[in-house]
Amino acid sequence: MINVKYLVYGSEYDILENASIVIENGVIKEVEERKNGGQNYSASIALPGIINAHVHFLDSIAKEACIGYNLPEYVGSKGIKHVLIRLLGLRNIDIYRGIIENELLVFSGISDFLEEYSYCTLLKNLFSEYHIVYKPYTRPHNINDLDELVLVANKCGSLGIANPLRLNKWSLDELARISYKYPVAAHVSETKRQEKLGSLTYLIDHGVKLNHVVHGVYLEDWEFKLLVENDVVLVTCPRSNLWFQGKLPNYSKAYRLGVKIGVGTDNMGCFSTDIWRDIEIVYSILHSNNPRIKPNHIFRDIVKNSLQVMATNKLSWKIEEGETANILLLNMDRFNIIKSFDKIGSIIKRASTAVSSYRVLGSKVIKAY
Repeated sequence: MINVKYLVYGSEYDILENASIVIENGVIKEVEERKNGGQNYSASIALPGIINAHVHFLDSIAKEACIGYNLPEYVGSKGIKHVLIRLLGLRNIDIYRGIIENELLVFSGISDFLEEYSYCTLLKNLFSEYHIVYKPYTRPHNINDLDELVLVANKCGSLGIANPLRLNKWSLDELARISYKYPVAAHVSETKRQEKLGSLTYLIDHGVKLNHVVHGVYLEDWEFKLLVENDVVLVTCPRSNLWFQGKLPNYSKAYRLGVKIGVGTDNMGCFSTDIWRDIEIVYSILHSNNPRIKPNHIFRDIVKNSLQVMATNKLSWKIEEGETANILLLNMDRFNIIKSFDKIGSIIKRASTAVSSYRVLGSKVIKAY
């Protein structure tokens, strides 16, 4: 049993005060008024565990290498980050252990656009040691090598396409076949050129079943509708898009049209993994266009949509009886929201990964700092 000061409960993300969560065999048996006994986290607020829906983990070894470079120079096929990854690689696994321990323990799940498919099994095992569900949307070295596409999909269980416009017809046909067996994701409309040449429709018109797309900075209304029709999540990385493009997707239009929006922090070598900063940007834009929009529903939708990106049944997006325990505890001694008029709004606007204390995943209680 876990006792907390506040609890974000159920599918509406309502706030309960002085609550106890009874967990048996990793499943929430009961949520009730706080009782004696169990583990006491009386200075904490419990919320559903969060997912970082888009990172590039390998470039985390080269912090701020992005400074002084534009997007193609940093992340393009001949970009500086790929040179650094090849030079540094995973030669010392303890470096990456340290990065997980310092930057990623707050997350229940990580969706990684992995540059080196030979690492996917090693990284799955490494993240599992920290009870983090790891989903590598892995990039083939040559996206027009049909055998390599199949190899990567079979080895890693999912595919990530950095630039769909480089796929030829035969690779598109193979990718379409793969996409009905394994989850597929792609960067789309991150630049004006990608939008002009139709990176999203290029995939969908060729029958590729997409789990999610990333960025979508220049997507237009009809493309938002296409995402809705095909149940594709739009994963946005606001700080990254502002840094490289000075522009954000039209969140308000996307939200009104019913687009599922998830949030990621993008390149770990360039941006911190403090996902609250990105969530706040999304919420701020939505609030500016509709001040009556409810922060608990925005937060719920982001958590739920980001979980769809993970393509797993190991995690739940809500704290409720019958659900697998997937809980993040925030220490309110580090940010006082007791007098807040809207506690979810305060979490979005004032929390940081530094206020996280513990995660609960199934029957495990894990330090999140």
